[in-house]
Amino acid sequence: MILPAHPKPYPDELFTSWLIRIAHANGLKIQTFCHLLFPNYEIWNRDIDRHTPDWLINELADKTGCSTTQIYATTLGSLQGQLFEKNKLSGQLTWISSLKVNHRKRNNNAISYCPLCLATDYEPYFRKSWRVALYTFCPIHQIMMHDSCSKCGAYIAFHRQELGKPYLHHFTELNYCWHCQHDLSCSPNEKVVFSNDSIKRKWQQWLSQLAAPNYAFSQREREQLKILHHLVVIATSCRLTPNLYAYLCQQTHLTPLNLDRSQHLIWESRSLAERHSTIHACLWLLQSYPRNLFQAWQDKAVRYNHLLKDFRDCPDDFRQTVSLMNRNIHNELYRQL
Repeated sequence: MILPAHPKPYPDELFTSWLIRIAHANGLKIQTFCHLLFPNYEIWNRDIDRHTPDWLINELADKTGCSTTQIYATTLGSLQGQLFEKNKLSGQLTWISSLKVNHRKRNNNAISYCPLCLATDYEPYFRKSWRVALYTFCPIHQIMMHDSCSKCGAYIAFHRQELGKPYLHHFTELNYCWHCQHDLSCSPNEKVVFSNDSIKRKWQQWLSQLAAPNYAFSQREREQLKILHHLVVIATSCRLTPNLYAYLCQQTHLTPLNLDRSQHLIWESRSLAERHSTIHACLWLLQSYPRNLFQAWQDKAVRYNHLLKDFRDCPDDFRQTVSLMNRNIHNELYRQL
């Protein structure tokens, strides 16, 4: 039986954003809606955007008239094979900002937003691509993303807007902070600045493709993203390459941030500012590839063995390139440079 109101997902809409809009369109709070439709399943004590059961997708397809393919496309699982190899039940997924779920609370700033996108939406909604750690600026409006409320600093949790309000009958749109009710679409707009056009084009192309319907990265693009992810991880490691980030900032004329060098801090859990800065810096290594990579090695900013350490599923081209830095041909490579 189809629900009285059954709005379809907007382009690139995130599963939970769509689910809340369905509940509100039917005049129900999201918690009430979920308890009525799924009485034996707790939706909000897990990252439901990442682990969306097949039965839930099938149930919503029956209730909304949407195809299962259309609904699956709103989940982070649809990025399997693009940004990560397999959607694991636990552990970190490559490039996916991780929610630290504690019952219905979130303990980090995993959800980001573009205030101008929210401001220009016919009905404000949150994008699936905004859960990708690579997505630190808006390619449409050329401004930096936000990962918290610009007024109170609270993390983004649009599903918590109704909690503690038993007599609420008028639902606010998703662009309001759950903690202080500040309009997120009114957050300051910081223009994004790039060190050169090559980095801008490459990064912007990836972000635009992420948000495009049914786009599939090419094999080369997937390999480049794998290499970039490995580079940002080692660039923020205090143990492997403590000087690489500062070196890359110098090459790109960026002001280095005081990075959190905690040993067990996963890169995807870093602040948006740290992620943006490290991506920007490491993209220089992929420029004029592999020349800049060789240059960083020659300048002793990175050792060749660190470039392969813990690099699972390393692209063959990258492995062969790094093997040229082996000390056995060290002098020959120096002469080539």
